[in-house]
Amino acid sequence: MHGDGRGITAGIAGFCTGTGDAWEMIKIYHQLSGGTDDFSPMDSILEKYANSNSDSQAGLEDYCKVFADLGKNDAKFRQAQDKIRDETYLAPSQKLADQVGLKLSISQGQMYDTGLMHGPGDDPDGLASIIKETSESFTSNQTGDSGSTLTINGNQVDEIVWLKKFLEVRSDHLTNPRDPENQGGNYWAQTLYRIESYQNAIDQKEYKWTSSVKLLDNDGGPITVTCSKSLRKHDTESTLDESSSSEDVTDMQTSKLNNLETIRGVNIGGVFLIEPFIKPSLFDQFLSMSEPDRPVDEWTFTSVLGKEEARRQLEEHWDTFITKEHLETLAEDGINWIRIPIGYWAFNLTKDEPFVDGQIPYVERILEWSRDVGLKVELDLHGAPGSQNGYDNSGRRGTPEWLLSRVNVDRTLDALTKMTQLAVDWDDVVYGIQILNEPSRWKWAVSDILEFYNEAYDLVHNMAPDTYFMIHDTFLSPNDWPSLVSSNWTNALMDTHIYQMFDDYMVTLNETTHIEMVKTMAENITKFDRSQFGVVVGEFSAATHDCTKYINGFGRGSRWDGSIEGIDRPHCPFESCSCTGDYGGNYTEFSDHYKRFLKRYVDAQLQIYDQEIAGWFYWNFRTESAPEWDYLLGVEQGWIPKFPRTALAKPKEINTDGIMEATEAMDISAAAASVVALAPIGMALALAFI
Repeated sequence: MHGDGRGITAGIAGFCTGTGDAWEMIKIYHQLSGGTDDFSPMDSILEKYANSNSDSQAGLEDYCKVFADLGKNDAKFRQAQDKIRDETYLAPSQKLADQVGLKLSISQGQMYDTGLMHGPGDDPDGLASIIKETSESFTSNQTGDSGSTLTINGNQVDEIVWLKKFLEVRSDHLTNPRDPENQGGNYWAQTLYRIESYQNAIDQKEYKWTSSVKLLDNDGGPITVTCSKSLRKHDTESTLDESSSSEDVTDMQTSKLNNLETIRGVNIGGVFLIEPFIKPSLFDQFLSMSEPDRPVDEWTFTSVLGKEEARRQLEEHWDTFITKEHLETLAEDGINWIRIPIGYWAFNLTKDEPFVDGQIPYVERILEWSRDVGLKVELDLHGAPGSQNGYDNSGRRGTPEWLLSRVNVDRTLDALTKMTQLAVDWDDVVYGIQILNEPSRWKWAVSDILEFYNEAYDLVHNMAPDTYFMIHDTFLSPNDWPSLVSSNWTNALMDTHIYQMFDDYMVTLNETTHIEMVKTMAENITKFDRSQFGVVVGEFSAATHDCTKYINGFGRGSRWDGSIEGIDRPHCPFESCSCTGDYGGNYTEFSDHYKRFLKRYVDAQLQIYDQEIAGWFYWNFRTESAPEWDYLLGVEQGWIPKFPRTALAKPKEINTDGIMEATEAMDISAAAASVVALAPIGMALALAFI
């Protein structure tokens, strides 16, 4: 009980009966519990105190006991707390951190801690106000040793230098609150230990929190807190022991990757990196333009439309092309994973690039839906600055320039850092990180690609060691894959993409040969999976022709009917090669024979990908007019099989002690155990001192 006008304070984010957030959280719990629960007899009182901002505790004599019991024993109650905490404090504070450009765990954690206590808003003592006051103090460049540089008022400022100033400004707000509502008593000044713990972490150069962080407890004594990304139940004593090392604790934890079922996945392609063949209508609007001026990829799409119109069209696309109903249907059909391709510009966009950003809230909506229906997620960096392959699926068609500049590599790693942080924040949903899609071995030396892979491994493994590190084979033969991997990697998967239609020869094969080719092409893949580390076929489809509209790129024809530039005749297994009927875009015109072939071809692939390697991701979950590439349509029409459902939605298992009272010194072991159970890595410290 604070005694500061906020009523009873309890829970993982200090929910207060006098300010309304406790009542909002309990209303969410009512919805989850079915409407009647142990809090129900107190509803009228809680609503009254919330509406009147009353700090009265009359009528709430059982509140603390109910809160503590549910906090320990009811996952739905913990889920309700998570929702309000994330919406009210975590998401707003991290949005502000992103706006400043903060990359270090310690800085992000401090934003969260400040948001929890001060509120994330721009009131006189709020997080936004403290950030503004801090940044306004920098009028020149400031160097430091953090390895992370911010741009503040046009000046280059070391991130830890900025954070030190932030702590100084926050300390002043704690001792001299600007808002009259915070000036009563001496309650805020009594929480300066929160600042001292961060200052101690800075002194110890504990900038990046991976497995553990050195802190101070509420009495100023040193303690090492071991952090786990995973939102799993932990035993308080075994998870955090002040006398044990972080290595000891890590050994006691169970990897979330243990005993996973076969990956049965689909790609959520063409959403956050548009491709003409997936949604042709986005590009058909340019058909009236002269051919040289037409957009062919997302770079030119946004360039021609301009940022304002491009953002309008893309936001509508992001909002509508995939829905929660799609994911629910996929889960019912037996899908247990999805792969989400994202372009680098969602994380690292410069002013001179035509791309638009803003994708991440929509990505997080998919992550939330995936949590709800029980799907695991792979985040896939699908495009790199300069283009890693020159294909439209990288965001920019043409000559690739990715490895021609160290700046491009650094920007790729920065995007990967932010994508990995997204994985950390959604650790119970994201199980895989693909560091880059299809870098081209025809353009870049394999040794240079491996150098990037090693840099990326260090980055991802340090931030998310309990998540699959996934690399693409660069289109090398499986016999050459050992040149792309390092023997010290752990939790690594090789991603290979297998198609039988992007080749002049393969499109001439008959149906029987296509099916025989499945086994031939997979033979060395299965050997590598058993002898090295796991393999997933990250892309494949039911297509054996290239008649699909725009499949070779906007404005390009097909090998099948001879309309693509560079060939002098059609390439197909028949005397007459026409992109109509079985080979057109209208599945209602497919013959029964062709549909039977599609089923046999898909079954032949899945017999290997589903049983002999780690798993698969079909390309794509849906399309506008490409039937052989549309998983949902294929299942509906019967040429793709259903599997038993294994994607089972489960509430997050979180261990919390329920009640935290600010006037009492918390037992640090219990507080730190809540850190381990509740906090993403970069946010850990905040919860230890509520």
